Amino acid sequence: MTKPQIDADYQIGMDECPQTQLVDGEVLDPAPMQAGKIRLNDAETIRMEMARVYRDMRTGRIPTQDGTRLAYVLDMVRKSHETCELQHRIEVIEQINKIRKVKK
Repeated sequence: MTKPQIDADYQIGMDECPQTQLVDGEVLDPAPMQAGKIRLNDAETIRMEMARVYRDMRTGRIPTQDGTRLAYVLDMVRKSHETCELQHRIEVIEQINKIRKVKK
């Protein structure tokens, strides 16, 4: 198995790389990442998670087919976050307009 090529400007922090295991002289695949709580509460954290999925695909830690599916779901989460944010902003604008109409 060959190591995936990584662009010079593409760096991964050591804390993000799973460690390989050596058993009876045979190198095993990296240990799976611990499933922790992934925060997707704003556009920035969603963007960061999409970038993490991309890095995982580039380095071969996850198959591109799985990464593509994850990225698709993350994009749907981003769109729903964006819709909720816009809805909230519209409600604020409508409340301000009601207040302005009352003052006239």
